[in-house]
Amino acid sequence: MVPSHPGPTLAPQEVQDNITQYVPELSRLAEIHFRGVFNLDSANMRPHHWQKLAEIVFRELDQFDGFVIIHGTDSLTYTAAALSFMLRNLPKPVILTGSQRPLAEIRSDARANLIGAVELATYDFPEVCIFFGNELLRGNRSVKISSMDYGAFLSPNFPPLARVGVEVVRVGEVLKRGGDPVLETDISTGVVVMRIYPGFSHNHLKAVDENVGAIVIEGLGTGNIGSEDAVLLQALADWHAAGKVVVVNSQSPYGRVDLDRYQSGMLAMQAGAIGAGDMTTETTLVKLMHLLGNFPGKPESIRELLIVPLAGEISTPQ
Repeated sequence: MVPSHPGPTLAPQEVQDNITQYVPELSRLAEIHFRGVFNLDSANMRPHHWQKLAEIVFRELDQFDGFVIIHGTDSLTYTAAALSFMLRNLPKPVILTGSQRPLAEIRSDARANLIGAVELATYDFPEVCIFFGNELLRGNRSVKISSMDYGAFLSPNFPPLARVGVEVVRVGEVLKRGGDPVLETDISTGVVVMRIYPGFSHNHLKAVDENVGAIVIEGLGTGNIGSEDAVLLQALADWHAAGKVVVVNSQSPYGRVDLDRYQSGMLAMQAGAIGAGDMTTETTLVKLMHLLGNFPGKPESIRELLIVPLAGEISTPQ
């Protein structure tokens, strides 16, 4: 939020003072209460940080009309996905935002992003969202596509919830509540992600040990992993037999996984793998962490729930 200089990390009150100094018009949009939860590089975010954020929002749901979380961009989509599963049936918006340049810099995008996020937090968007550039995106549908452009985030397979120009224009449908708000913060980090590529080394398979409960395979196109890779296919079958959940995702941001389309996909399915539909890799990973934490030792329950939309993160096949 301020130019880098030697010295300690900003204290919460200093963060509040800087925001008030650089964006005084926020007070014209809403009565704002600051919470200095933690102040760190987003590359250092861990699941216990997600849990703390979710607990604070849930505890204070009745006290505020909306929540804005200021977050570094590098791991923002992971946090948004985690909060979407931990905080279900939200009656109010929880909007994450950040910036590509610090607030104190002349050409910073932080000011516009923060103003937009605070304004939209006064609207009826009862779910976990990301506001960046001029779009409000469903948090668990978003990916970071640029470290340099101000339009840093994209929702490949779901329309923006709103676009902000001269007016706020609603686009996609918001989540419909299915009951009272629910807090589910249990989580497991026993997930491994592997990316398939020409020349994929079988040494990577050694990363899966007894502590791993789920494996995400980033396949090619609609989820292809190679029909002639007998070692990998056998590994999938062995993991499935051992009670591990094997999920195939796609390296292509647009579209969905379809293991029925090509032979290699069908072979993966026969070995026990399931497709991730049109979920992003980030959301697939975090959803598995969430399900492993809530259904330990129940791989069949996890497999069933993985392809069911819990927070609007996956489309139902037509």
